[in-house]
Amino acid sequence: MKESKIKDLFNNENTVYFFDVDGVLVSYDFGEYNHNFANDETWEKAISEINFYANKRPINTFQKFLADKNMERVYVLTKVSNTEEESQKKELVYKNYGIRGANVLTVLKNEDKLTKMMEIKKKYPSLEDKYFVMIDDSVEILNWIMEHSNFSTVHVSSFIP
Repeated sequence: MKESKIKDLFNNENTVYFFDVDGVLVSYDFGEYNHNFANDETWEKAISEINFYANKRPINTFQKFLADKNMERVYVLTKVSNTEEESQKKELVYKNYGIRGANVLTVLKNEDKLTKMMEIKKKYPSLEDKYFVMIDDSVEILNWIMEHSNFSTVHVSSFIP
């Protein structure tokens, strides 16, 4: 096992960041005594009627982390059920983190996060793949990106002191 050098990327001005929303930029706690109150189908209907993200508190650790970053190189890459959820997440990340709507990329399937990262890579053709960093709470997604690219991956727990 090699020693992690991910913090070197965090200190490099060339790094391009991709943050998931649920479980990363906001806590994933939508149920009374569970992480969620519904299955995907019920969630999709409910999110069309209620803004579940309106009162979500930002994660202070990430606000501090992003304070000195070039926000043009910071993206959100999140799964959504519909346009209402997309709008709610865009509003949330702009209000709490200053991430512009144009930098909020959405997918319907988690595997497509890698495709979106590859699209953004085209904006930086000479930048080494390791400088594209996905920060997510899902090991499954992180493994998919790790196994199918040379991009860097970081589990959200790396930010817990």
